[in-house]
Amino acid sequence: MLLNKLRMRNFKRFRDQEITFHDGITGIIGNNGTGKSSIVSAILFALYGLQGTGLDGNYIVSSFAGPQDVCEVRLDFLVGGNEYAVVRRFKRRPSSTLHEAYLFLNQKLLASSVQKVGEEVHRIVGMGPGDFRNTIYAGQKELLTLLESRAGSRKDWFMQVLGIDYLKKDSMEELKQIIDAREGTLLEFTGRLQELDAASIRNRLEELRAELARAEDELKRISAGEQSAAEMLERARKERDRLLSVRDRYLHLAREREVLEAEIARLRTECQEGEAEIAQRQRLQDELRDLDLLAGRYESLKAELAQMAENRATVDRLRHEVETVEEQIREYTERFAKIEAELAVLKKDEDAVAGLSGDIAALQSLHNRISAMKALQPEYDSLREELARLDERFAQIEQRVLENRKEIERIEGKVQHLRALEAEVRDLDALRAREEIFLSAAEYARQREWCLQEACAASEEMNQLETEIAGVSRQLAGMGAIEEQIESAESKKEYLTSRISVCAERQETIREEIRRLAEHRAEIITAGPEGSCPMCHQSLGEHYEELVDDLAAASELKQKTLADLEHEYARAVAEREALIAGLQNLYQQRTAYQRLKEQHALYSSRYEQTAAVLQRRKTEAEKYSAAIRALGMDEYDPEAHNALKERIRDLTGKRAEADTLRGECSRLPALQKERQQLIADVEDYLARKEEAEAKIARLGFDPGVLQDLEAQAQALEASYRAYAQMQARLLQKPALEEEHAVVLAKIDGLCKKRESAMDELARLSFDPERFAALGEECNRAEAAFQRAFELRVRLEGLSRLSQALDAKRSLLESREAELLQIETDIADLGFDESAVAAAEGTIADCERNLATAREQKYAATARIGSLKTDIEGETERLSRAEDLARRHEMLAEEIGRLKLTRSLIRDYTDYLLQVVRDRIEEEAGRVLAEITDGRYGTVLLDDDFTVLVNDMGDDYPAERFSGGEQDDIAIALRIALSRFIAEVNQVHDSTFLIFDEIFGSQDEERRSNLLRALRTQEVHFPQILLISHISEVQDEFSTTLVVEMGADQASRVREIE
Repeated sequence: MLLNKLRMRNFKRFRDQEITFHDGITGIIGNNGTGKSSIVSAILFALYGLQGTGLDGNYIVSSFAGPQDVCEVRLDFLVGGNEYAVVRRFKRRPSSTLHEAYLFLNQKLLASSVQKVGEEVHRIVGMGPGDFRNTIYAGQKELLTLLESRAGSRKDWFMQVLGIDYLKKDSMEELKQIIDAREGTLLEFTGRLQELDAASIRNRLEELRAELARAEDELKRISAGEQSAAEMLERARKERDRLLSVRDRYLHLAREREVLEAEIARLRTECQEGEAEIAQRQRLQDELRDLDLLAGRYESLKAELAQMAENRATVDRLRHEVETVEEQIREYTERFAKIEAELAVLKKDEDAVAGLSGDIAALQSLHNRISAMKALQPEYDSLREELARLDERFAQIEQRVLENRKEIERIEGKVQHLRALEAEVRDLDALRAREEIFLSAAEYARQREWCLQEACAASEEMNQLETEIAGVSRQLAGMGAIEEQIESAESKKEYLTSRISVCAERQETIREEIRRLAEHRAEIITAGPEGSCPMCHQSLGEHYEELVDDLAAASELKQKTLADLEHEYARAVAEREALIAGLQNLYQQRTAYQRLKEQHALYSSRYEQTAAVLQRRKTEAEKYSAAIRALGMDEYDPEAHNALKERIRDLTGKRAEADTLRGECSRLPALQKERQQLIADVEDYLARKEEAEAKIARLGFDPGVLQDLEAQAQALEASYRAYAQMQARLLQKPALEEEHAVVLAKIDGLCKKRESAMDELARLSFDPERFAALGEECNRAEAAFQRAFELRVRLEGLSRLSQALDAKRSLLESREAELLQIETDIADLGFDESAVAAAEGTIADCERNLATAREQKYAATARIGSLKTDIEGETERLSRAEDLARRHEMLAEEIGRLKLTRSLIRDYTDYLLQVVRDRIEEEAGRVLAEITDGRYGTVLLDDDFTVLVNDMGDDYPAERFSGGEQDDIAIALRIALSRFIAEVNQVHDSTFLIFDEIFGSQDEERRSNLLRALRTQEVHFPQILLISHISEVQDEFSTTLVVEMGADQASRVREIE
């Protein structure tokens, strides 16, 4: 990789600068602080960003940049025949940072982000920022460090540059921390394994499994007994169900018998009433025969009476006034006859109504009875529904009674088992208190063991610390005079700084005086001999030449004084720089001395702390032993503790079982109370059922009777309709009777007239008495006729009553036959209530046996579950113990591997250093031979990386050689190191080297020798950049870049061919 051009804008001290790089040795010359090293920072920043410079972003942007200005660096370089250009822009904002990067290949964009540009640069250059810096850059005093620093520091420097130090420092320290942590965990695992005791767990598992096998056999035997008891219970229930079915049939027949007996009694009563009604109506038939003779004459008498009336009318017609009266009487008689006819018809209706009154009364009676029966029907239905609900409720109560009895018997069995368990776990609290003592003793024993282990570790650490303290003390013994050297050097530095300041001030004063003398002389020369003096304003005249010569001599004297001061200033600056370099070395030695003192203090403090820990741990171990004895034990016995824990675990399970049983047994009083309530409910049921049945019996409601009454009422509906029609016609009777009275009154008035005429009719032999007797007899005949009609009407229902009586007698015979059959069926059933009670007793015995078997099965199942739980718990503990043992073994193996790895890393570091050392020795010898024209060609590095050079067959340290030869050796070693790092990173292209302030305080001869040595390497490193503040060497360079600070405090670079 070769550099072409570098462009910097607002980068550190550079406002806007472009530098072109050439092949050969290029010197970068400038005073301290002008920004020479900033050029190297710009190159690294362009390639690798902030990571390459190792600087904070705040120190990248120039202080000259405005708020909107951006720091920009562009580097053009050549790799593998390709031209690359990398551009970076950077700006720090109040809330963010702008960082842009662009990479161009042959003027075409290759990458355009910070990450991608970084990746491409790493790929192109072939190494990261650390290796690149170590390859191409040798910092200030680095060559001196290679030869003159202490052996340990020199070796550390080589390891740091080669990237090996992290193996010995970071990796070894990290591995030690990991090993310490793993060993602590291993110690914890060991304690936990001792606590778990896998052997006792396995023995316990074998015991539990054997006990589980016995419990499972017992469960099989109990299950067989349970199945047998269940089968017996099933048979008993079937027999009970059969008997209950027979009882239900018996009760049904008994209820039917009661109904039939009631119906038969009712039918007998109704038959008796029908017979009485028929007998009464037969008596009315005799009365009808007595009335038939008189009633039979009614029509003849009525006809005779009418005939006499006609005769009288005929007599009256004989007279003139009788004619008029007769005419009127005829009219009224016709009307009267009509009314009479209508009244006669109405009379017949009245008779018919009278005759139907019995049927109407019977119908009304039937309606009343039907209404009464229907009024009773809701109550009857309600009572029947209540009976049905009572029967249903009774069935539920009966089922709950059975369940209650079974539950009480089951819980009573559990009460017995609970009492046995409570007797067993009575000592559990005392055993737990004993276990607390064991736990305390176990904890004390574990703590004592830990204290003893800590004390042993502390003792070993104290021995190691004593060795370390002795070694550090020996190193401190030879470093006591460093502070005095630093004080002397700092005093001399302050003197030189004061001297430099005074020289600088005097230089400025003399320069001002020289300027004033030059201005004065110029004014005098301008004024001429004829002019006047600017100071005294007198004519110069003859004093002109003398005054000009005096001013020139004074100016020359000042110039000489200024030159002396500049020489003195340069010497003081050089001495101060050398002194500062020496101070840096002294500071490093003081830092090392302070570190040793701090290490000595740290070791001493750790030694005292470890001694205190040792004493404290021994005291604590004795305290824990005393605590174990205070608990009443000589030593902690794990086997006795495990046996106690096993007993407590067993009793804890039983207590848990007892707690479960206690919760279940607490239901016994409630169940017993429920049983009493169920008995009361049964008694209440029987009482309510008896009451309901009595109400039904008292109610007298029979659906069959209601049906018969409705049929009879339906049969009388035709008579009722005829009765209703006649009643409607009879409503006209009052009007007819009123009209009849009016007509009769008219007739009476006419009769008075007729009476007067009747006197005349007497002569016509008219017999009124005969007429009256005939009328009376006719009336009696009419009454007999009406009575006979009424009797006939009443006698018309006799056949119907006879038919109804025959139907009831037939129904009575049928019901009596049914009753006889039911009594026969009841006798055939042969039902006995005691058989049901016996069956219930058998079922209760079977249920008790089954409950006992199930209780035993439950207990056996619970025992098996408990054993399985214990087995699972012990299996889990054994699994944990085995897993812990595996982890313990794996951890021990891991610790072994880590220790082996640490040892291998240490050995590998030594091996790697040896390989690197061999390669660097070989390369350094080759480079040294090139530099010295073959005079020296063998370079060796011992274990401390002390440089040995072979001369005339013997190996000599570098300080044995002259200063120029030491410079050759240092250059050869540094170039060999750069070649090696480049080769490791597989970088085979030619590249450049940068040496920063390698001349130090060398004289001119040694500086020339260094340049000569570097020129020999131009074949391998075509571009070599040398940074120095010494301007005297600039003529030795192929190209010189002078870095100067302008009036605006910005740095500028000027190229000198």
